[in-house]
Amino acid sequence: MKLNVVNQKKIVVELVKGYSFRQISKNLHVSPSTVSILATKLKEVSIPVNELLLLTNEEFIDVLQTRTSKNIENCKSLPEFDYINDQMKIRDMTLKQLWIEFKEHVKNCVSYSRFAYLYRRWLKKLHPCMRQNFTAGQTLLVDFCGKTMPIHDINSGKVRNVQIFVGVLGASSLITVIAAETQQTCDWLKCFTATFDRIGGVPREVITDNLKAAVIRTGRNGTVLNKTFEQFADYHDFAILNTRPRNPKDKGLAEVCVQIVQRSILVKLRDRKFFSLEELQKALDIEVDKINKGVTRRFSESRMDRFLRFEKSELLPQPQHPYPFRKWIFQKTVSEFYQFTIFGNIYSVPYHFIGKKIDIGITDKEAQFFYENELITSHTLLKGNGETSIIEEHMPKNHRLYNSLSPASIKNWAETLGQNAYMFVEKILSKSKNLARNIHSLNKLRDYIFEKQIESELNEACGYALKHDLLSVTDLLYILRNKRYVSIQTDVNQPLVPVAHNNLRGAEYFGENV
Repeated sequence: MKLNVVNQKKIVVELVKGYSFRQISKNLHVSPSTVSILATKLKEVSIPVNELLLLTNEEFIDVLQTRTSKNIENCKSLPEFDYINDQMKIRDMTLKQLWIEFKEHVKNCVSYSRFAYLYRRWLKKLHPCMRQNFTAGQTLLVDFCGKTMPIHDINSGKVRNVQIFVGVLGASSLITVIAAETQQTCDWLKCFTATFDRIGGVPREVITDNLKAAVIRTGRNGTVLNKTFEQFADYHDFAILNTRPRNPKDKGLAEVCVQIVQRSILVKLRDRKFFSLEELQKALDIEVDKINKGVTRRFSESRMDRFLRFEKSELLPQPQHPYPFRKWIFQKTVSEFYQFTIFGNIYSVPYHFIGKKIDIGITDKEAQFFYENELITSHTLLKGNGETSIIEEHMPKNHRLYNSLSPASIKNWAETLGQNAYMFVEKILSKSKNLARNIHSLNKLRDYIFEKQIESELNEACGYALKHDLLSVTDLLYILRNKRYVSIQTDVNQPLVPVAHNNLRGAEYFGENV
């Protein structure tokens, strides 16, 4: 185009104002064909007109390709856009930085605006799934193959079809393939664990389809994720991104890799007989390793080389301990009895959760109870039927008292605190006179000790009481309150008389005669 830059910009302004080609031609004394060419070039660029007019003359010509000399691509140095696209996957990398580095190594470099425009034009020529720019260590896309693989039972000869899980890292396109019994939650999570083991880390986000193991439902009120999968993600510190329904392009790279696995691996293994999941997995690992280490016409560098070069180091570390797989019972309301029956056995939870909804996780060894994702209590899993696991601290005070009105339970409690405490309680209970009152007094003593949190002091205080033959609960309380058991000088023959005080409970409180 022979028209100078100033007049070209004037034409652009007139076009923005909505004038016809003929009117602009008349106003600026240019041919209508020239106006038409500029209008066409404006439609081809992605830069807004207001930003375009702010460019320097040189940049304006570069962007619109209106230079009078040979085409810009032939007279100025251009980068290898495969390389540029590869570098853009590095965390925190920018196109501007790559242009600066390119400019430092070539003499005749295009302007940044032209550089950016040509790169975006190059991207449009790629397959849609390849246009997604993923940052290294950021994204894992997953899906199940539409095809399954048969496993033959060596004894019965029966055949079961197992699922094939495919994962692909967004930046390097490294593929993992895992054989799973089903698409249910437990097997779904095992696929992720196996994938993380193979890549040696955890991505920051996972893009998944809307299968039930991942998403319960989607709607106007948002997405409801599978609780177990959500907790698994929290444990490994990655985010869950589900695709829009009926929009496979949201995870186009995963769709492409599923096709690769089906056409290059499953078809290849179709005539082989596998007798276990482990045997099939070994065959899958061998074949997927060939794909990851292979090169293509488009990419001279293999998936594995790209993974090792810039993505492996960006993955998050795996948790120190494996995720504890649980069976879940969700949103169960705590009844007034603060107990739950699980597989025929009864377990208690703290009484102050009555009326609240909790989640119950069951492992091979424990029954765990969660409120708002926080563990509130756990029990060793009972293996029988009709057994109970009731923790006394879960009871309200009045229930604990009622539950402990027996000499045997009092002795068991005292024995846990020490030999002196046990001997003191046994002497009190050995008195045949007023046995019921003594049991009641000892239970109130137990509640007092629990309330004041002085269990550690009781055994020593009982030792002092036994030594001085002070065998009443009232005497023991006086010893505890005044810490007589830590006194260095004590006259053994001096009678021990309780001191009158407003906060001191008398014998009548404990049901004893003074």
